[in-house]
Amino acid sequence: MPNASWSPTSGSLDLTTLTEAYATGALTPTQVISAIYDRIDARGEDHVWIHLVSRADALAAAAALEAEGYDGRPLWGIPFSVKDCNDIIGLPTTNALPEGAYVADSSGQAITRLFDAGAILIGKTNMDQFGIGLVGMRTPYGACSSVFNPDYISGGSSSGSAVSVAAGLASFSIANDAAGSGRVPAAFNNIVGIKPTPGLVSNACVSGGGCVKTIETLSVFALTVEDGMAVTRLIAGYDPSYPFSRPEADDVPLVPVPPPAAFKFGIPKGDALRFFGDAEAERLFGEAVARAEAMGGTAVPVDFTPFEETQRILYEGPWISERALSLDAVLARHGEAIHPVTRQILSKSGGFTALDTFAAIHRIAELKRDTRAVWDEIAVLMVPTTPTIYSKAEIAADPIALNARLGIYTNFVNLMGLCGVAVPNGFRADGLPQGVTFLAPGFAEARAAGIAAAFHRRTGLNLGAFDNPYPGETANDVLPAGYRALAVVGAHMSGMPLNVELVERGGILLRKARTSPDYRLFALSTTPPKPGLVRSSGEGGSIDLEIWALPLAGFGDFIDRIPAPLGVGKVTLDDGSQVTGFLCEAAAVEGQEDITRFAGWRAYRAA
Repeated sequence: MPNASWSPTSGSLDLTTLTEAYATGALTPTQVISAIYDRIDARGEDHVWIHLVSRADALAAAAALEAEGYDGRPLWGIPFSVKDCNDIIGLPTTNALPEGAYVADSSGQAITRLFDAGAILIGKTNMDQFGIGLVGMRTPYGACSSVFNPDYISGGSSSGSAVSVAAGLASFSIANDAAGSGRVPAAFNNIVGIKPTPGLVSNACVSGGGCVKTIETLSVFALTVEDGMAVTRLIAGYDPSYPFSRPEADDVPLVPVPPPAAFKFGIPKGDALRFFGDAEAERLFGEAVARAEAMGGTAVPVDFTPFEETQRILYEGPWISERALSLDAVLARHGEAIHPVTRQILSKSGGFTALDTFAAIHRIAELKRDTRAVWDEIAVLMVPTTPTIYSKAEIAADPIALNARLGIYTNFVNLMGLCGVAVPNGFRADGLPQGVTFLAPGFAEARAAGIAAAFHRRTGLNLGAFDNPYPGETANDVLPAGYRALAVVGAHMSGMPLNVELVERGGILLRKARTSPDYRLFALSTTPPKPGLVRSSGEGGSIDLEIWALPLAGFGDFIDRIPAPLGVGKVTLDDGSQVTGFLCEAAAVEGQEDITRFAGWRAYRAA
């Protein structure tokens, strides 16, 4: 039976919702895939797809999974899309140039892992031709729009990928990012963009191995940071077949780390914080700073000069020449078919010398050196993902200059070897979204993602274009997809004797917390000693606890082993949210020592 609370027209495709529904049998992949194709039909010609997998083929893939039964793979039955500059065996790749289309004979390590994890492909998405642009308009397949206003750009170059996620046509999308293509469209469609450190994910699937091999990276669009990082964990890792893959990629932690109680975050200093007259975007960024401060952050104005100079080098310097290695032959063969703005940009690729290139390499090394001290002072650098958003008419009238403006906070990131997580930040008065991006040093994805996820939750925004709330049991926990939160109050807390039972089941400590001030804690006369937590109708207190995340399979096994008189129920926290946690039968605490005055089991044992 379908999940009665999940709507075929607007039900969320986030990984938590689908994975839990699949695991319990409340939904099936064929139901979800059928709903997606109905949504695609209802949208009409939205210019999202370059190659759409047929409904029959997608349903056949879903039916094959169902015939084998739910097996707990992390992406079992999860629908996804792929930007059309990435190869998938047996499907055409166009790079948004139909005259250059070919059928791929390989998929590369990253995308192969998605299929192995049980994901179902919906199609390949529209893009700025050859991935050149941040607007989504340089394509012969028609320009996508922001899901919030058809007159405004979707952002690019990964335009169709972002819209497919925001419009509820895919749970996540694999895109690419050299200058912001995996972040700008996230901002314009109220979704998340994960931009990994260059070399963390293999680019072997990228057409021709990648136009900008030295800095380009696969990226992930998703509805939540947890979803995006769950996909990133699957596709990340060293690929010995790809020369720009980095061996240390296998050892990078990619589970979001919740922010500490106090941390510092950088923001561009002084005149570097530019919005080109967009007062609403400026207001929203001010609200973002206040929100991060409410999380325990302290804003630190950062000299943005080195970052600004680096971003100008990307397109004003010789890096455009790297594209010439793979695109000069295409330009010669299909010149008249190439989008005129793209052709104009590519025509400049031969105007740089080897001296120019080495000078740029040396200068970027100097600029990276000049920013190292910044990262010693701050946990993350928070920037507007874009300074503003433009209408399609505005971009058509001034395609290059306005495109350049959109990249002032994104162009430098890959050149400096940084990672970034773009998240929604709110809406202008006209209903158009804006975002912020949390940047961190290379391979610090877990730190950036943890802060970004906590920030995203605090916005209270719905996901993508629908009225679906952020999944999870509490407002502040960074809960990976496919996990359940559990509050523990006794010997299962970190550093205590039974904590190993959580760790060996894949448990992750999310954070320390306290109950609302109406609980009582008792020391039960059991062997070994255990605490009993009960909610009180009279006097009580706030009790210290820890919130852990357990994979669904581990969660069920753990709960089954809980001995009486203990059980699980909803525990109310001091912020008013609720989480599943250990509770005790009221009858069992009669005659037991009341230790509420210690405010926690750890303090009681220490005393």
